[in-house]
Amino acid sequence: MASPSSAAAPERAQTLTGPLIGGHVSTRGGIHRAVDNAVAIGAEVYQTHPTPGQTWRPLLVDEIVLQQYRDKVADAGLEGRHYLHAPYLINLASPKAALLKQSVASLVHYMELARELDAAAVVFHPGSHLGVGFDAMLPQIGAALREVVERGGSDALLLVENSAGSGGCIGCNLEEIARMVDASGSSQVGVCFDTQHAFASGYELRTDEGIQRTLDELQRLIGFEPLALVHANDSRRGLGSMVDRHANIGEGEIGVEAFTLLLRDARMRRVPWLLEVPGDGVSGPDLQNINRLRTCAGRETLAAPR
Repeated sequence: MASPSSAAAPERAQTLTGPLIGGHVSTRGGIHRAVDNAVAIGAEVYQTHPTPGQTWRPLLVDEIVLQQYRDKVADAGLEGRHYLHAPYLINLASPKAALLKQSVASLVHYMELARELDAAAVVFHPGSHLGVGFDAMLPQIGAALREVVERGGSDALLLVENSAGSGGCIGCNLEEIARMVDASGSSQVGVCFDTQHAFASGYELRTDEGIQRTLDELQRLIGFEPLALVHANDSRRGLGSMVDRHANIGEGEIGVEAFTLLLRDARMRRVPWLLEVPGDGVSGPDLQNINRLRTCAGRETLAAPR
């Protein structure tokens, strides 16, 4: 039986020619509502904060809601296309033992949720060294990543997201991302590449030359096998601003042409692209931004819901 949301879904192209494109959607009203929200904007993949991003609160899903979620996922054909974004409070580089312990516990919980929800991956921001220095904290980060994978009991990937560069953060350049992945010693630990964060950190993405330089660096330091997801966001601030401020596609400093150039590269087309943009400023990524990104990828646009 079709769910109410799928009846009002945008019409989809019959043939998918990668990459899968989707957005971050709300879970207000329950985790099952996220599937409705994804379908309503024509998302082929979707991301959620199962719990508010600024809290440590765990998510306990009762069996009724879990079955509703699974039914909706199956009806929408979105099995294995859910990405969980862990809380922003996580800091694997903290010299404070209590914060490190809580960060690991939160990521373990999210990996357990990923197993329960059949999610593809857990995305997280690695945090800040708080003045101690990246090199000093790298062994701790590697050990923490291994612990999360071992205790999480999930086949889901654990994706380190590059940072925008402010506040003594770690992972604001590809070298640090590479070293964290290597330090984990786990094939389950991969990379989520955020376009806005990269641009804010000084990676030129507006020109073909700048994009090739960035992708060549990614290839050299990390390789494309660990790259499992792209966060597609334009930027409200300029190149090298070190400020995390997302804009709708084509309404920021990066621009539509940059996304078109990025999506011409076959290595970038092999992974899903997820929008984390404001949309209309209320509900987040919307059909208009989905279609802008689909156009950049050379894919058919979707019709508005009837």
